[in-house]
Order: sequence, then structure tokens, then C-alpha cells
Amino acid sequence: MGPGADPRMHVGPGAGPGMLARLRDPVIAAALTFVVAFALAGVVATFVTRQWQAAAEQRFTRRAAALHETLRQALVADEAILRGARALLSQTPGPDPAAWKHLVSAIDLDSSRTAIIALGYVTPHANPAANAADSAEVTTQWAGLSAGIPGNALMQTAATRAARRHAAETGNAALAAVPGLANAPPLLTLWLPVYETSPDAQGNARKATGFAVALLDARRLFEPLVAADPGLALSARIGTPPLSLYTSARGEENEVLPGILFRRSNAFAFGGATLTLDVSADASPLLTGAATCALVILLSGLLAATVFAFLAHRLMRAPPAPAQVGGDARLNEARMMGIIRSSMEAIVTVDEFQRVVIFNPAAEQVFGVSAMEAIGAPLSRFVPERFRAAHAQHVERFGETGVSERQMGRPRRVLHGLRANGEEFPIEASISQIRDDSGKLFTVMLRDVTERVRAEEALRRSREELRELSANLQNVREAEKTRIARELHDDLGQQLTALKIDLSALERRLGEEDATDVPARLAGMRNLIDSTVASLRRIAADLRPVMLDDLGLVPAIEWLANDFTNRYGIAVERDLDADATVFSSAAASALFRIVQEALTNVARHAEAGLVEIKLKVDGPNCVLRIADDGLGATGDPADRQRDALRDKSFGLLGIRERARMLDGTVLIDTAPGKGFAMTITFALHALQSEEAAS
Repeated sequence: MGPGADPRMHVGPGAGPGMLARLRDPVIAAALTFVVAFALAGVVATFVTRQWQAAAEQRFTRRAAALHETLRQALVADEAILRGARALLSQTPGPDPAAWKHLVSAIDLDSSRTAIIALGYVTPHANPAANAADSAEVTTQWAGLSAGIPGNALMQTAATRAARRHAAETGNAALAAVPGLANAPPLLTLWLPVYETSPDAQGNARKATGFAVALLDARRLFEPLVAADPGLALSARIGTPPLSLYTSARGEENEVLPGILFRRSNAFAFGGATLTLDVSADASPLLTGAATCALVILLSGLLAATVFAFLAHRLMRAPPAPAQVGGDARLNEARMMGIIRSSMEAIVTVDEFQRVVIFNPAAEQVFGVSAMEAIGAPLSRFVPERFRAAHAQHVERFGETGVSERQMGRPRRVLHGLRANGEEFPIEASISQIRDDSGKLFTVMLRDVTERVRAEEALRRSREELRELSANLQNVREAEKTRIARELHDDLGQQLTALKIDLSALERRLGEEDATDVPARLAGMRNLIDSTVASLRRIAADLRPVMLDDLGLVPAIEWLANDFTNRYGIAVERDLDADATVFSSAAASALFRIVQEALTNVARHAEAGLVEIKLKVDGPNCVLRIADDGLGATGDPADRQRDALRDKSFGLLGIRERARMLDGTVLIDTAPGKGFAMTITFALHALQSEEAAS
């Protein structure tokens, strides 16, 4: 450093630590915290003020547009009144002065909200060479708030001539303004042409015979608009060059900060003239509320800055205890490692790169590898190869979610791990994440569920085997019944029939002798044989109806219903809509036995007088319903369905098992005194043979 250098400008190697030491001073830290917090409050206050002012300007724009639309509607209303007066002028003969005054008095211009103060009718001089719009006029009718016609009302100006010309050419109302006299405000006139009642002799279009004129007071037109929204200042001009029609006075509330205004100028055409509205409103933040909002924010910021400064001062004054903190951290870490090592669950912790950093003894036992070998190795070493990519993506997505913990393997909770010897085994795992100085850590707690999965698989196989055994027993029993029925019908029945034939022949021979008691004995034997054959056929039908194999399911159910009615005297209504369906042999047998068992239960327990049997094909399903009007079930209504399904009756159990064999569902609906209804729903393809289903 040169001899003339300023020593204060020299920054040595110790300048940085010295600056940090100064910042640790409680007073400096508190002051800096206060300045930063209050500056942030100022930034927020400025932003809110700008947004508040923008919103206030949008509200002003909507108010100005509403004012513009209200003025247009007022002029349209005035035009409507003028058109009503023209309708009276178009009558033949025209109205006399008394009728005209009566019309105007009926309108009640003084009490109405219209700006019209007088109505009149003006006709041009009878000058054939002059245009009706440009010629001098004669007032034939006039009535209004003033007895006479104001001197400047029908003044010949460029504006009035243009208005009459516009009205004559378009047939619509025309608007014109004439300057006021002796500092009086300008007057507005509305002109509307009055036509002849019929075309001339040559058939030409009707001609204008004059004009209906409405005299408008500018104050009556604009002052209601200002009164409806007193916060707005209004200035109205018409024509080119512009003629000032009205200027509202600014109230005291609009003079808080002169010069800060919202301004908007709207121009629109009406009756051939251009009206310009200049609308303004005070934009001072004191009136819009922005200043109040900013003040509240600044006061809140001042309070918050004071609190933060106080907290910073207290924090800087607190004596540090680095040695104690470090000792506590090491003690907590030792405790945590002790808990991890003594845990019976396998715990594996990996870093952000999915490399193992913690591997407890339980994990060593599960995976068959020591912690020294596992730490530093990639986690994929303990995941089967086909699951590695999905597992890595799962851990990455979990790290991005920020969730502290999650069950792994959803929706299937069982995952797979890989032992050191290459054996795969099922596990359940949950994952959690924390962040420390070295980065993010993921901890997986897992459990070997090999034995549980084996037990569950064995239980599942056992249930499947039991169900298959039950189905097989049902099939074997049905086959045995079929065989016995066939033998009884074919063998024993045929033999008894032959015996009957032989006895008949013997009876004929013995009838020729005198042994009168022999024919009677033989007749008794024949009757006994007939009864035996009938009993044999009934037993065979109970075991396996022959018509079930010969004619099909529907005729078999019909026979069963008739036999049930003959035996028990209970009527059976049938609705069997399945003639076109080809059932497999097993399905037909199951459905027949279900109906048979249901009818047996009705006869034993229901005390019913009517049974309904419905069998129908509904789309992809086949529905069988058996209902009676008997006693029904008793007990708690909430438990009836469960009790019915758990009924100890072998009949209901058999029905349920037969339905399950065909993947059917059983639904029972019953109540005390309301009968008993059972609905079994099958998938149609499960009831059909493979040939019919294809």
C-alpha cells in the first residue's frame, strides 16, 4: 500500500470474520432484522396499493359505461314520447290546439322524469321550390311547461338544418342543439317528420308535411344521471365543433387531492348528432381506500418488524453451548444405532444413490450376508433382477413426494427379496425418508413372510381341494342316482311287466275251468304288480327323472310341480322362459335338484298356499326364483339374510353348494308373515355345454 493510501480502505484477510462478528452483535442484528422486515412490509404495501387502485379504476370504468347507457335510454324514451305525439298529428283531420294541449298535459312533463319541456308541430311555408328540410317553418301547435316558444328554440342554424334534413331523409328522429340566450344553457331539439296520410295521385311515396318537435332541457337530461352517481363528474358536448351542453359541479369529497383523477370519454351517435360524455372521478388513494389498506399493512409490518427484532436480539444474546450440543447429538446417534441393531425387523438404509449405509443384524440374517459386505453395495443386489427397475423408480418417486413413510408394494403388499445364495423369498416392507447433512436417506423396514405365504398358499389349495372334492361328491352321487334309476326302470320294471303279462295269460286259461276263486286271486296279483310298477317308477323318478334326460329341464320342472301339487295340495305357478336354452347335463341336474329341494322345504316348514317358480334368461345371466306366501323367517331383520345363509338345514346348504359349483349367487328375501323368496343368479355360459356356448 502506498504512503498516501487511506488505511480505512484496506481490506485484510480478517475482514470477513470481523464483519460476521459485528452481525452477531445483538443490537446490530436486531436493527438489521427490523429494517429488512419493515422494508418487506413497504414492498407489500406498495404492491397492494397498486392493485387496489387498478381495481378502483375498473369500477370507475363500469360506472362510466352505465352512465353512458342510461343517457342513451333517456334519449330513446324521449323519442318514444315524440313518436306518440306524431301519431296524433298523423290523424285526419289533425288535432286542434286544445287537443294538442290535452295530449301534453296528459304526459305530465313537469312530474315525469323525461327531459322534454315542450312539444310542437312545425310546417314549412308552401314554397314548391323549397325543400321541406330547408324551408322556413310555421308553428301550428305548441304546448309545454312554458306558455310561449323560447326565442332560440327554432333558430335556423347549421345544426338544426342538418337535423331536419336527417329526419326527412331517414324518417327517424334527429337531434340538434342551439346555443342558449343571455347565458342560458343550450337547448336540445328532437325532430321527427310527419307524413301525408296517403300517397299522391301519381302513386309516389308519402311526403313530409312537417315535423313533430320536442324541446329538451339539458339540465333535466343530465342532472338525474349525476344525482344517481354523485361520485362522478360529468361534462357533455354535442356536434362538431363541439357545443358544451352540461358540466356538473365537483363536490367537496372530490377535492381531496386535485389532479389525481380517473378519466373516460365516450362518444356515441344519436339522431344524426354525436354526443360526447367526459366522465371523471377522484382517484386519490385516500378516497379509494388504498391508502387505508397500505397504512394497515405498514402498521402490521412495523409491529412484526419490532417482534422479529426483539427475537433476534434475544437469540444473539443467548450463550452458545456447542460442546453440549455435540455431545447430545453423539449420544442420540448411539441410542438410535443401538435400537436399530437390537430390532427384530430387518432394517436397511440407503442414500440418494441407493447404496446401503446401514445394515442391521436382522438384515444380515434375512439376506445371508454380513454388514461389512452389504454396506456400500447397491440396493439392487438384494432385489430380484426382474423387479430392480420398478423398485428403483418407486424409491425415486417416493423421494419426490415428500411423504415421510409409506407401505411398499401397494396394492399387492408382498414383495420379493434376493438372498446371497440367489434364493428369492417374499417380504413385507415399509419405507421412510429423512434428510441430514449428507443428503436424503431412505430406510426400509422389512420382514420375511415366507412361512406365512406358504401357510396361506396351503390354506388356499386346501380350500380349492375341498371345493373340488365336494363338487366331485355331488357328481358321483348324481351319477349313482342316475345308474340306480336306470336299472330300476329298465331291469326290474321290465321283469314286473313280463310277470304281469304271464299272469294275464294264465288268468285267461284258468277262467275256462270251474275254479272260480283263481281268477280273483290272479286279479289281485295283477293289481299288486301294477302298484309295484307304479311305486318303482315313482322311486326312479325321485332318484332321477327320466324326462330330465329325454325332454330337458323345463318339462322336468313342470312334472315336478304337478307332482308336488298332487302330493301336498299346494298350487304352483310357473314362469319358465328358457325353452330355447340348451343346458349342460350337470347344470340341468343342479337346477332340477335346487327346485326339488326348495319345494321340499316349502312342504315341510312354510305352511304356504302358493309357490311361484320363475326361470328366465336375462342377458348374460340365468335367474331362478322360488317364492312362497308362507310363514317366512323370524328374528332380527338385519340378521335374516345371514341366518338364512347359515341355516343348519341340509336343504339350504345343498342349494348353496350346488349354486357355488356353477359360480352362482344365492339371495334370500324373507320376513315374518311375508313368505320366503330365494333368488339364484348364474352366468349363462356356466350352465351351457361347450357346444351350445360356442
